[in-house]
This record gives sequence, C-alpha cells and structure tokens, in this order.
Amino acid sequence: MEFPPLVAPDGPAAQGAAVKRRIAIVTAEILGPVRNGGIATALTGLAEALALDGHKVDILFVDLANSAVDSMQGWVAHYAAKGISLSRLPGGADLPTLSHAAADWLATRTPEIAHFHEWLGLGAAALAQKKSRRRFRGTLMVVGAHGPSAWAAEGNGTPLDPEIDARERQSVALADILISPSAYLLGWYRDRGWTLPARCHVQQNLLPLRPDPPAPRHRLPVRELVFFGRLEQRKGVVLFCDALDRLKLPPGQRAGLTVTLLGKTAPVDGQDGLAYTLARAQGWGLPVQHIGDKDTEAALAYLRQDGRLAIIPSLIENSPCTVLECLLEGIPLLAANVGGVAELIAPQDQALLFPATADALAARLEAVLATGAATGSPAIPQSLVRTQWLTWHGAQRTETPGLRGWLMRFFTKR
Repeated sequence: MEFPPLVAPDGPAAQGAAVKRRIAIVTAEILGPVRNGGIATALTGLAEALALDGHKVDILFVDLANSAVDSMQGWVAHYAAKGISLSRLPGGADLPTLSHAAADWLATRTPEIAHFHEWLGLGAAALAQKKSRRRFRGTLMVVGAHGPSAWAAEGNGTPLDPEIDARERQSVALADILISPSAYLLGWYRDRGWTLPARCHVQQNLLPLRPDPPAPRHRLPVRELVFFGRLEQRKGVVLFCDALDRLKLPPGQRAGLTVTLLGKTAPVDGQDGLAYTLARAQGWGLPVQHIGDKDTEAALAYLRQDGRLAIIPSLIENSPCTVLECLLEGIPLLAANVGGVAELIAPQDQALLFPATADALAARLEAVLATGAATGSPAIPQSLVRTQWLTWHGAQRTETPGLRGWLMRFFTKR
C-alpha cells in the first residue's frame, strides 16, 4: 500500500486509549471563534474526542483576523466545559513572528503529542526547533495535511506567496509524521516534488460527535438547488453557473424551482463571488437567494429540510467536511468526483458523484429533477474513525528527553 492507514485494519481495536497523553493543537481555525471551515471542523472533532477519552488537551487558536476578541471569554468557558483548555494568540504580526510565538506557547505546555496544520506554516518554528534539538525532544510533532496554499492557488488560479509556500513545505518536511485524511493529497505532494517525512499516513477526519447516519433514501423530490460552499473558483461556483446555463427543463419541472447559494463569498475572476454569481443568474429564469451568515450546524439544519439538494461541485478537494456532513446527516447531495471525495463515500453510493464538468452536472441535475435525489453512507463509519484516532494516540511511543535533553534546555534558558 503506497500510503498506509494510521491504524492497520488488523491492529488493536480497543475502544479508547490505555495511556492518557498531554496533547496540544495549534490552529488558525477552531469552531466557535471561527464559524465554519474544514480545518476548524476536523480539529474540533479531534480535540473533543481526545478530551472525552481522558487526554489533557490544550488548543492554541491563532486569531489571524483578531475577530474573536470580544467573544473569546465565552468560548474559553465553552471548551473548558468539555475538558479542553483554549488559549488565544492575537493576530496582526507576520507569520514568522506568530509561528515563533506559537512555539513559545507550546514549550509551556510540554505536550507529548502536538498537532499542527500545514496551511500557513504556523508550526514551522516549533518543528525547526525540534530538528535543531533546541526544544521539544519529548514531543511527537504531527502535521495534518488539510491543503497548502500552493494547492489552493492551483485550484483558484491565483498567485502563490513564495514565503508562505516555503514555510508550508518546511512544516511538511520536518514533521515526525504527516497525516492526511485522503490518499489523494499525499499523492499531490509527492507528484509536485515536496519533501515528505518517512512516516506518511492516511486517516479520515473525525467530525464533532454526531448520531449514526440514517439509512440511505432514494427518489426524493427536489425543489431547491443549493450550492454548498464558498463562492470561489476552487469550490466550483463557475462550474455551477455554467451548468445552470445549460440546464434544460420542461415547464413543469422549472415551476417552483429555486436556487440558494449557501456559503461565504470570495473573489472570483477579480470580483466578488456573490456579485459574479448573481450576474450569471440573470439568465436562469429562477429565483436566487444567498445565505452567507450560517455556522456549520445552522447550514446543515437548513439543508435537512425537505426538497433541498446540496450541490458540491468543487474543482479540487482534499477530504471535504461538507460531503461527509451531508452523508452523516442524511442530506441529499451531488458532489464532483475530484481529489479525495470518492474516498469518503461508500462504494454502493458512488452514483452521488459526477465528473467535474458543467455538462455532467447539468445532465445529473436534469435526471435528479425528473426522478428524485438520494442520500448516501460514509465509506468508513465515524465510530470506527474515532476508535482509530484514540487507539493511535494511546499507542504512540513519545521520546523522553533524558539527561542530554535536560541539560540542553537548562543551558538554553540560561
């Protein structure tokens, strides 16, 4: 197997970990201070599961936009009630300065396992300090592959900041272990010449605790087409508009059909994504609304209402939480078959996928509007994903600094 799973299928299957760890998470996104997003959803789910299993979990939220100044006290209390310590690092400084500040914070926690995302390279300073043996000899440094800036720039057709790219590459190269929710993204790194650590593994994201998904349903009537995601090139908003331009419906199917844009706006072709989409919508002959102020739970509650079809037509994706959330919530959906999307969906439900072209999406929409939509099941139950994450954290052999490490820390401080 090219990129092995984090926990072997025939490995230990104990519920929870026998050894409880000190675990730190450094992130620019966490649910609450940040309304939604893939990194926020994945790391919130992981933190909550680890704390519930008895681990000591500390989170450093790097508030890049300084948007959580007024609400932070409430979110600290919210996470404390879940057994999680939440700290805030104010933004405003450049990324290297923030990365060094994050390393200083991490040193005060002395974690056995530290998690970073590769995006923006916030862990670069701490990883470099471990490499040089200045700090963190007793910490296993884990970098999560959520999608670097080069990958996003490739999908959006936008310029790439070379300094950010260098820090993200450094973070990946210096990781003790690189964990990706999809085999696809690890292959993307390899194919573009990134230096990868010796230990690269695939492990799906764990979402905040949800009930078991309902049984799949079929032939569900659709009266509302919901674009679900940011209004940007990478998320497929242009493809979506092109497909709606091509949509051919008999009058009976068009009557009462509406379109909703469910997600934040972002730049598209040098203009605001919402303005771009509304201009394109003038030729559809359908009512169009935009909803951009909902957090994850509110967005899913909206999609659960009868008659709504979630459409996720991304041009590139790693392991999108939007797709997994729809599967877990029993929400009818269609998703572009790109990146690691197919890895999320059970083999018997792969018909929910379509090739990432406007013609293919238009054809699928015409078929769904004629015969009904369907829900699906995840390829791996979240209960198993939870067990895998917890088993792995308890089984890790973390380094012990020993006398040499103690002396190095002592003289470094002096």
